[in-house]
Amino acid sequence: MSEPIRILCVDDEVNILNVIRRQLCDLDVELHPALSAEEGLRFLMHTQPVQVVISDYRLPGMNGIDFLKKVATEWPAVTGILLSGFADLEVVQDALEQGRLLAVLHKPWKAEELQKLISEAAGRSAKRTLSEVEPS
Repeated sequence: MSEPIRILCVDDEVNILNVIRRQLCDLDVELHPALSAEEGLRFLMHTQPVQVVISDYRLPGMNGIDFLKKVATEWPAVTGILLSGFADLEVVQDALEQGRLLAVLHKPWKAEELQKLISEAAGRSAKRTLSEVEPS
């Protein structure tokens, strides 16, 4: 039996975290919620690694793109997905081109979209992890 996909989900709205939990209940995932970027970073520093981080754009203290850039720098095997209804398209495009994000999921989204992105993100994360441990 394979390991569940470990996901950190950061959003300051509890109802969004609950929607994501419900939409992913059919997948083999281990979902860890956080209400701020700071809480998400603390979680990442003090726990087992995750494969995927889902982050809202609008967060208290630090926006989702800056948070995901920090995650990508500290934990390069992690794949980021940004949730947004408000993001600056130029900034998002730049983050996508730099490989910091897999995708932007615009609110409201469909459960199938999220499930597909999670599967894709987990595969991308696994490839990055393998490339880190394989000798050059």
